[in-house]
Amino acid sequence: MSQHVKPWMIGLSLSLVVGVALASAPVWAGVDINVNVGIPLPPPIEVEAPPAMVFLAEPGVYVAVGVPYDIFFIGDRYYYFHGGYWYGARGYGGPWVHVGDRSVPQGLRRHKVEELHEFREREFHRYTAEGPKYQGRHFRAKADQGSRGRGEGRHKEGRGRHDR
Repeated sequence: MSQHVKPWMIGLSLSLVVGVALASAPVWAGVDINVNVGIPLPPPIEVEAPPAMVFLAEPGVYVAVGVPYDIFFIGDRYYYFHGGYWYGARGYGGPWVHVGDRSVPQGLRRHKVEELHEFREREFHRYTAEGPKYQGRHFRAKADQGSRGRGEGRHKEGRGRHDR
């Protein structure tokens, strides 16, 4: 009789192990999903008019001035710093996607955000003080859908659109 009990006990044990494993899998998957999701999307950019973008020589990028956002432009791409994360987009209004630190242009990575604020404030002061006589490189981003926020503006001689 012990030979009949032994296969039955093995079958029961195996069924219990498989049942526990299957019951645990969805719980584990749920925990895994919650752990891996975490970088929030930034709130939408809301501005009354397309922002003026002035060139900052030190990091070598354009920065939006006169708006309450940390928006930078380099090489046909906008970068937005919000909540400790960098985001990228083709237009100044998004849609924004998280970009890893290595994807952020070197000019932005090389400086702390506080330094970028100082550079921006210094150039914005010059931009507003000089008004139409401002000689620095700058442009106004376009709001039309076709360009998704790219813009045209005044540049130093010998430079192309946005100094690419």
